[in-house]
Amino acid sequence: MVDTALKQPKFYTQGNTNMSDISGINIEGSSNVSGIAGNNSIANLGTISGNVSIALNQLPDATDVEKPGIKELLSQLQDAIIQSTYLSEEDKAEALEQVNTLAEAGKNPQESTKQKMAKTAITMLKGIFTGLPAVASLVESTNKLLPAIAKLFGLG
Repeated sequence: MVDTALKQPKFYTQGNTNMSDISGINIEGSSNVSGIAGNNSIANLGTISGNVSIALNQLPDATDVEKPGIKELLSQLQDAIIQSTYLSEEDKAEALEQVNTLAEAGKNPQESTKQKMAKTAITMLKGIFTGLPAVASLVESTNKLLPAIAKLFGLG
């Protein structure tokens, strides 16, 4: 086993290193990865969305069927972002990262540090969505979802 380990390719870089044509990136476990790009493209949007889905599934389901909880609201927001035709792939990736932050904060929404995380994420999302046409379904969705999400964190 030691011999095999020593024969594996190793890379060490220091400072600014530009690597291109990176493929086959696989991160397992509880890791937070962002900003991976190759050939001026955003990392696989499906992977980011999948990570958000995993984080959302860790949240509890709403106790009242008539009143959606944080999990349900964030799932609706995730769907609206993915389906938007007005957001660039880069903006979708950033918006999904913010949804992921909200999901992490949603694990303990009354804790002050989690509330600060949520407030920052909501502000970032509003910034991303600013400038979209008013007729965009994403704008309609976020005008309903973001205030409801903020309220669940005690911010609204």
